[in-house]
Amino acid sequence: MASVGRARLLVPVASRSVLAALAPDFGQLRSACDRFGLLGCYVHSVPTRSGRIAARMFAPSIGVPEDIANANSTACLAADLAGRGVTGIAVDMGDSLGSPATVTATARPGSAVQVGGSAVVVDVVRLS
Repeated sequence: MASVGRARLLVPVASRSVLAALAPDFGQLRSACDRFGLLGCYVHSVPTRSGRIAARMFAPSIGVPEDIANANSTACLAADLAGRGVTGIAVDMGDSLGSPATVTATARPGSAVQVGGSAVVVDVVRLS
């Protein structure tokens, strides 16, 4: 369990293919998260030697069945992994939603976590 506000579970799985095959029952997941006061579950693959990871963030308790990219949970994972010697990660998310994204994070034990990524503006909507 980790938190930068509301707690969430960090759930490791063996591979990207296991992660891709997940099909949560969002009703049951929301019920379990609500019962334990959790934001949701950040499910992630094991990091490669270079720190590459795939992840999916499920947060039905706040109305987000699956998030495209989640910096807060990535920061939690980076802090956890820093204690095990992994100081830089690049987390691929959003593939299952057709919106690939990568969130990067660096951390050292006992210091701040830095989270980043890049964005591209694809459209501008003006509200009158």
